[in-house]
Amino acid sequence: MAELNVKVQVEKLEAKVKIVEEKEKGEVVDRELVTTVTLEYSGTPARLDDVLHTLRGGHAVDVTFSSPQLSLGIKEEKKELATSKV
Repeated sequence: MAELNVKVQVEKLEAKVKIVEEKEKGEVVDRELVTTVTLEYSGTPARLDDVLHTLRGGHAVDVTFSSPQLSLGIKEEKKELATSKV
């Protein structure tokens, strides 16, 4: 399977979550959390063409967010704060 890599520098990111209910005969039989993510970047929409074609083809697309600041040890500091006892 070929790997698709697209990199954009995100300038703004918003996430909204809602609960979607599946009903049968008026009764709720299933609930699911659906998250909508909106991102903004400087550049043309053509940078995402391969991703959009992949989605239209019915394939799943995994997204990884990364930041150069992660190499500065910020992640480890947060982990230490979360595990430290008062």
